[in-house]
Amino acid sequence: MTNELLAKALLSNTGITFLDAARLIKNILDFKPEKTKLSNMQFCSKVSNYGIKHFHIKDMSIREGFCKYLTTKTQLRHDSLRDINYLGNRLLRSRSNFAEMNFYELSISDCEQWLKSTFNTSSQYNKAHSMLHGLFQFALRQEWTEKNIVKLVAKQKVIEREIVALSLAEIKCLLEISQKTDFVDCSAAVAILIWAGLRPKELTRLKWQDIDLEEMIITISSSTSKTGGVRHVEICRPLKICLQKFKKHALCDYICPHNWQRRWRLIRDMAGFKGKWVQDVLRHSYASYHSKHYQDLKSLQINMGHSSQALLRTRYVNMRNISKSDARIYFRDLV
Repeated sequence: MTNELLAKALLSNTGITFLDAARLIKNILDFKPEKTKLSNMQFCSKVSNYGIKHFHIKDMSIREGFCKYLTTKTQLRHDSLRDINYLGNRLLRSRSNFAEMNFYELSISDCEQWLKSTFNTSSQYNKAHSMLHGLFQFALRQEWTEKNIVKLVAKQKVIEREIVALSLAEIKCLLEISQKTDFVDCSAAVAILIWAGLRPKELTRLKWQDIDLEEMIITISSSTSKTGGVRHVEICRPLKICLQKFKKHALCDYICPHNWQRRWRLIRDMAGFKGKWVQDVLRHSYASYHSKHYQDLKSLQINMGHSSQALLRTRYVNMRNISKSDARIYFRDLV
């Protein structure tokens, strides 16, 4: 059988003529790169195989896919779910043209442009990057895309500014204001921030039942900690005195009283920190005074809930202007 007869036999009952087939082949070859080592037949075959594979990918817009993704996250803590919801909806609102695209249609450059045009700080950009990475990983499992393109988008470098520990006078001022009548039920929470180095969100999840004054430990349970692990934080002498003194003022099971965030901001403002408060400065202060006084990074690492000492050395411990005498007063004589 001649090639022409064989070709006719292959195309029979397809409704495709020789001319149609030629046009399809020509359209494919028009996109063949000049420097490729593939023959015309190899290139056409590669395009055909890719198309067949891609044909099985399901159409799903990023907007609709995000809604489905959220339904799989209901087991997360309220604040974690809130962050995902906020970041996702901010992206969807900022570029509706991208939001309506199918997952497989978004390119790497589209993804990078979307993130950059929506978030103007490196920390926000990186948080949104992590959220979008999780969304595309979910889309990959649902067969809405062939690959997670977010993996190929670089995160931005965050330049961390130096955080200087609070002075003894500043810490004492925070304590004194928290002990005023209007804020006395906040005193235990403020004391824990000062002498236990807890993360602010860990503090809001902490209950009085997690505090053992006989064993001198605070238990950070898996449902309380940021990392999901369990750890014990040592209770030092001044913290024990404060907890014993202010437990009687507790109005609920949680350490943080009702409307804690607003009242804690008022305490800081009254102490002279209005517009100047640095996020996590008390956690950094605790690490710095602890390191100066005890010189025991292993113990500090456990208390802080870090997987290694690297972050303590490079980020948290800053003993500038802290004398040994200051550190001794911090842990022994501040109350």
